[in-house]
Formats: sequence, C-alpha cells, structure tokens
Amino acid sequence: MSGVAMDLFEAEVTRVERLSRDFVRISLASAGLTGLVAPAGDGAGPVRDAYLKLLIPHPEAPGPVRFALDEAWRREWFAAGPRERGGWMRTYTLRAARAWEGPGGEPGVEVDIDFVLHGHGHDDAAGMGPGAAWAASAEPGAALSFIAPTREGRLWAMWEPGGAETVLICADETAVPAAISVLGALPEGSSARLLLELPAGNEALGEAVAGEVEEARRTADVELVWLPRGADDVRGEPTLRALRDCLGLAPHARDRDVEELRSQRVGAEEIVWGLSEDPRGLYVYLAGEASVVRAARRVCVDEAGIDKSSISFMGYWKAGRAES
Repeated sequence: MSGVAMDLFEAEVTRVERLSRDFVRISLASAGLTGLVAPAGDGAGPVRDAYLKLLIPHPEAPGPVRFALDEAWRREWFAAGPRERGGWMRTYTLRAARAWEGPGGEPGVEVDIDFVLHGHGHDDAAGMGPGAAWAASAEPGAALSFIAPTREGRLWAMWEPGGAETVLICADETAVPAAISVLGALPEGSSARLLLELPAGNEALGEAVAGEVEEARRTADVELVWLPRGADDVRGEPTLRALRDCLGLAPHARDRDVEELRSQRVGAEEIVWGLSEDPRGLYVYLAGEASVVRAARRVCVDEAGIDKSSISFMGYWKAGRAES
C-alpha cells in the first residue's frame, strides 16, 4: 500500500438522520471497522477532525467500489473515468465512532459521517454532486466503501493548536462537521470563536450540535457565530466580513470583497493546504471552498499580520471544478 498504513473498508448504512434542510448524518457499521486507526477502531466516541476518503458508487455500478490498494492504485484511479472505476472519491469528516454488534453477534464499530446536500433540489438529487446525491437517497442496508488509516497509522487531520490560548475557526458548510468536531479538543482554558458560513435556512443545525457546544463550554470559552449565506451573497462574503470584524480590521466595500474572492480562484492542479507549526497565542483554522480559504488566509496574514506558522488551512473543494 505504498508504505502508508491505510486500507479499503466496507460498511453498511445503519441509520439516516436529517439534521437540517441541507445536512444529513449517515451511520455506517461493520465488523471490519475495528481495523480503523484508534480511537475510531475502538468505537470510543467522538473523533476530532479526522477525515477519510469515501468511494461514492456510480449509479450504474453493481455495488460498492472495490479495488486493491497496491502500488498502482492512485495512477489507475485518476486515469479512469467514474464509470470505469465504479464511482468517485470524496473527502469527508469522521464525526464519531461507537461499539456495534452485528446481526450474528459479531463485534464491530459504527461510525457517523455528516453530509451537506449541495445544490437546489433538497428533496431529490437535482444539482447535487456525487456524494450529496448518494447521501440524499441513502437507506439502511446500502453498502459503501472508503479508504482510511489502519491501526498501524495515525489519524488524517489538520487540527494542530499547539500551545495556543486563543482559537479562531472559519469554515463553510462542507467543513462545519470538522469545525464542530474539534470543539472537544480545545485546549483547556482557551478562548475560541467559530465563524461558520452556510446556506440560509439551516437554523436547525444549531440545535443538532448544541450538545457538543455546551460540552466544550465546560472547559473553554466558546463563541459560535452562524453566518447565513443569502441568495444574493457570493460564497465567502459573510466569512470575510465576519473575519475582518473579528480581527479588528476595517470592513471592505462589497464589490471589493467580491473581487477579492474572484481573484483567489484556484487552478485545477493547485492544492490549498498547510499545517501550523506549534502556534503560540493565537491559532487559526481555515477550511472550506479553496478560493475562500485562500482569501481568508490572505486577510489573516497580509491584513492582520498573523504569522503563517499559526494557521492550518485546507481547501476541501473548488467551486466550478469537478473532483476525481
């Protein structure tokens, strides 16, 4: 497996829970998931900022995506089309894991993954990407495979707060699951502000995560700011406005913010990703659409003077560009 401790796992949908208009939580379980990296493989509860690679099956595929993780798998996957390889690969956050017992009494693990239903057809798959379309129609019993680290590896994550006393998190709807997941990992006694941008109409999500927020407030000072994105807003506008306000910067005119976001468009081959290096004082965590993440990082570094080593950032996806 190219020297990396990971494997292809397969599980079945056990539960589907609608969290809000655009968010759905899907639980997957199997005996094989005990081979996941700890703490997920132990079924030990919440998992902090851990991501995995879901293999979304093509509608015409006879079953879940299966292949050997040999030396050639990456090259062969990206060289083939969705029909030939059986589906698409998408990155999602692992929210929680718990002990599970199979129909025959075999011990296993059940995990939760939150999906955002992109597009405008909230009651069907119209306008959605492969992952959202699959989640919108998923039912108990459906099979899904994914690539994740094994017990010999370590969690795939970007949460690196170091010794920071103050945490600033900016995320869009695709990164909200990761942003909420790290609340339980906030340094004790720290202060954290979360700026979470998502489509207007998802107020119910606040209720769905209220328990996690209150639990985090037992040991840290947490302020969660929901930033509804209206029909007239350009993606990232609410985030940049709130970020500048949070950092004590002068606001920009709307057309300037729009131009800023457009100027940060990310090329097909570009990777927007970087980890902090033992931050002290302030730690910034940016995740979501790549051009918005890039623009937010520029505000932090160029306008607010925040050291680059204090910022972890990841472009989860690229607007207007298809993924693998």
